[in-house]
Amino acid sequence: MQVHWLRVILDEGHTLGSSLSLTNKLQMSVSLFASYRWILTGTPTANAPNSQVAQLHPLLKFLHEEAYGHNHKSWEAGILRPFEAHIVEGYDRLLQLLQRIMISARKIDLKNIPPCMKKVTFLDFTDEHAKSYNELVLTVRRNILMADWNDPSHVESLLNPKQWKFRGSTIRNVRLSCCVAGHIKVSDAGHDIQETMDILVQQGLDPLSEEYEFIKHALLDGCSCLRCKDWCRLPVITPCRHLLCLNCVSRDSEKCTYPGCNNRYEMQSPEILTRPENPNPKWPVPKDLIELQPSYKQDNWDPDWQSTSSSKVAYLIKKLKSFLESNLPNHGFPDGMDNGGMLTYPCEIHPSASTDQMTTARLNYETYKALPLKVIVFSQFLEHIHVIEQQLAIAGIKYGSLYSPMHSFNKMKSLAMFQHDENCMVLLMDGSAALGLDLSFVTHVFLMEPIWDRSMEEQVISRAHRMGATRPILVETLAMRGTIEEQMLNFLKDTNVSHTIERQDFFNANLEGTRAARTLHDFAESNYLAHLSFVRTCVKT
Repeated sequence: MQVHWLRVILDEGHTLGSSLSLTNKLQMSVSLFASYRWILTGTPTANAPNSQVAQLHPLLKFLHEEAYGHNHKSWEAGILRPFEAHIVEGYDRLLQLLQRIMISARKIDLKNIPPCMKKVTFLDFTDEHAKSYNELVLTVRRNILMADWNDPSHVESLLNPKQWKFRGSTIRNVRLSCCVAGHIKVSDAGHDIQETMDILVQQGLDPLSEEYEFIKHALLDGCSCLRCKDWCRLPVITPCRHLLCLNCVSRDSEKCTYPGCNNRYEMQSPEILTRPENPNPKWPVPKDLIELQPSYKQDNWDPDWQSTSSSKVAYLIKKLKSFLESNLPNHGFPDGMDNGGMLTYPCEIHPSASTDQMTTARLNYETYKALPLKVIVFSQFLEHIHVIEQQLAIAGIKYGSLYSPMHSFNKMKSLAMFQHDENCMVLLMDGSAALGLDLSFVTHVFLMEPIWDRSMEEQVISRAHRMGATRPILVETLAMRGTIEEQMLNFLKDTNVSHTIERQDFFNANLEGTRAARTLHDFAESNYLAHLSFVRTCVKT
């Protein structure tokens, strides 16, 4: 603090804007005496549902920008409020500001960086993994259906804005279950089931009949749906004594969907439905159907990574083994070669090229072939990383690890091995290793699950796709077909859907007990849960 620095350069400077309050990092950096101040960042703002402009002010504060950095009120009045109100002057002032203080060097404009090819691979579950995923989906969907038939106003519903903590953990578990198998232990709900059986007896069921024993056994241990014949762990019993799965019973809220039955439920209108657990009901619900269902006591979903069956890891190991066994000189980049085996990137060979140019290109191609294949494998879930480590070791594929909570010494040791050992093909990493690494020698990046935060995804890819890279980079995102991961990817692609969800009433952040949405993901959480569906397997174990 006693030095007057000529120049202070803040790398990964967007981290200043991750919190709009005065953090210790911001206070310290702003207080430094310097003649020149630079910020370096590849992602100036994070992936947020609002305009993201507010995140720029901490950066302006560090730069000591005269017009808006020193005076927060002038920033709000001149740019922030007009911009978020879609007033043209706000756009113009922001553009003038950025033109004055920003140098934008995009990768697309840099001709010496090899191309980055991205693709999404949708995988099918194995039988065992699908069973685990469907088990969790069943629990979530049953909770939502029984809360007054998907009514987000119901206090206990996962769709209720006030349930954001429980909803967030549920979303994480559903996403994790796409990667790692797990289980939910359903406790014996004998007392509640007996109450259900007593109600059925009052309605005419013979307690000494085979039907009585069958229904009781089905509610305890599950049964096949009488309508579609699919197995259901937690069947729904109708007042007319038909055992249906969630898909079949939710087809009609007013009557039984068993073929030929059409027994009408006792419907309760919104006016009568008003009660403490649902103060503002939105639609009529089948009262007798919902009240008939027993309450099952369930533990939290537990990822069983030690003995898991992961469809994604099986695919990854198969791909890595093919890399090791393949003799193709281009390492899986057929578009990077012409018919004569000549590398067309980064040295474009014109038909009229001189002999010296042709020789240089061939030398570059020989160097390209001689370089070892290097792969980054990224996951956001520690349990998933453990499964990947386990299967890499079994397959005999040498790898390095770079994730929390590893000790820094072990991280550096793994990184050095990955960089210098030609036999070490894989670096396994999480978000804590996504910043500040130069891995420009990497050729493949596997994202083991879709990354919601686009800035985080860009940081991961930028470890390899950066200045200094000499070979094309292939980025492959793995997602399970028909799951929440496919919903996420579709949501990110469809901006119209994103904006529609933002405008939905039940995401109103002003409601008591709710949390203001910090990312688009927060807006979409209830939409994901409301559209969860079971998966069927196309691949047999």
